[in-house]
Amino acid sequence: MKMKRMVQGMMVGSLTLLVACGNNEESKDKKSTKKESKTERQTLKVVESAELPSMDLSKATDVVSFSAISQVMEGLYEFADDSTSQPALAKAVVEPTDDGKKYTIELKEDGKWSNGDPVTAHDFVYSWQRSADPKTASEYAHLFEGFKNYEAIKKGEKAPTELGVKAKDDYTLEIELDHPIPYLSSLLAKPTFYPQHQKTVEEKGDKYATSSENLIYNGAFKLEGWDGTNISWKYVKNDQYREAKNIKLDEIDVQVVKENGTSLNMFQANEVDIIQVKGEFAQQQADNKDLVLREYPSTYYLQYNLKNKLVANKNVREAITYAIDSEQLVTSILGDGSKKIDGFVPTGIVNPKTGKDFAKESGQLFKSDEKEAKAAWEKAKKELGNEKLEFNLLASDTDLAKKTAEYLQGTLETELKGLKVNVTTVPFANRLDKMSKGDFDVVLAGWAATFGDPYDFLQLANTGTVQNYGKWENPTYAKLLEESSTTYSNDNEKRWETLIEAHKEMMKELPYTPLYQSSESFLVKPDVKGLVYRALGSPYYKNVSKE
Repeated sequence: MKMKRMVQGMMVGSLTLLVACGNNEESKDKKSTKKESKTERQTLKVVESAELPSMDLSKATDVVSFSAISQVMEGLYEFADDSTSQPALAKAVVEPTDDGKKYTIELKEDGKWSNGDPVTAHDFVYSWQRSADPKTASEYAHLFEGFKNYEAIKKGEKAPTELGVKAKDDYTLEIELDHPIPYLSSLLAKPTFYPQHQKTVEEKGDKYATSSENLIYNGAFKLEGWDGTNISWKYVKNDQYREAKNIKLDEIDVQVVKENGTSLNMFQANEVDIIQVKGEFAQQQADNKDLVLREYPSTYYLQYNLKNKLVANKNVREAITYAIDSEQLVTSILGDGSKKIDGFVPTGIVNPKTGKDFAKESGQLFKSDEKEAKAAWEKAKKELGNEKLEFNLLASDTDLAKKTAEYLQGTLETELKGLKVNVTTVPFANRLDKMSKGDFDVVLAGWAATFGDPYDFLQLANTGTVQNYGKWENPTYAKLLEESSTTYSNDNEKRWETLIEAHKEMMKELPYTPLYQSSESFLVKPDVKGLVYRALGSPYYKNVSKE
């Protein structure tokens, strides 16, 4: 597949793509109307493949929500084109003091909320305390592990107001840690660490962030037309944004289209500017000059609910894992640049000191093997005392998820005699809800890197982590992750070795079956300028224009 209009990213060894950066020659007619076009409203039309589940940054967990929040909110830092952190509301990306346990961050004083109120250090303190509060039930609260007093707050032994963050004055934020967090600067660019306007949150109560009318914004755009369930919404320019004069787009129209063929027709009819293409549609567009390929650290996988007697059996999980051919899946079913995977942590996350790739250092931790699959399956049937076994596979109702689920169903029923796989597809938000409630046997899901460290992936299987929906518990694994975060937090070499050991322990027990490392293929109109697909985070439409 040809890769169009790309530049190399540096931080996590993945590709950062700068779209439509001027390599298409403008016609004389276009040049002659350039002056006129400057006075026209600039509207970008984008297709999303799933509904918007949440705009509460304390509770959001998915890429669609994080993408939306990234357009209408702004944090201390943001991701640069190479996926490193750069200042946003902070004056600078700061280095820690006190042996890596204290950060003092000065804020720019021109940040405003959409109602005109100033954005201050107090807004960050309130936001982080709210997210860390067990009553909020944030699935990303674990990202505060290492912050002073977080463990006691998690257990209810201390109040959220004692979290290691305080406003020294209106524009100076101080962070105190129990132990160094090597990837903290990357974390601070995540939407989970954006500020929240306390008065609005408290006034709206249970309605806060349930619709565009029940939100307040400090980013380049404001959300409009979202009622919490609908399949279209808009981002409109926020005149209160501190750099509003530099924002070229007046509006971004977003429409959810789950059928890739439909979105492709819309793109070809010039009804939309950006779509994602998958599977056979990506293959068909391989030579299209408008095609953009984004490679980034991400894993699609099967997660097992260990409360289910069938998949709680390790031989069942081994049989399923051995039966699936990752190479066949990415070439025959996906065809969008996705890659075969050798472990749970994908390639593209590199050691900041040595430059070595974590996944490659871990080695091949599983493989497709028809003989091993059948042997493990026979053992499982004997242990379970039944020749006919059955489980339900939960997946989203997007085109790609449906095709992947159908492939898995056919492969597993063919390779593992006596197995019946029932596939249930539901809207994206419903799938997330069922996962969080443990309402599944096996679920098809994915995880994209949110910060450039292997811990981001490995913590998903840790005891007590909310995203450990399958409730896998392994004392050896938990101890290794704890040591990587505490004992070896300042020893890069030992910390890396410990995380590799944890990775191997996880793949030995298989609470997850990795399927593939995802890539994304997009079609982008040539008049869309400044759009960057980075290895980390969502594109920032504030940097985009149409010419």
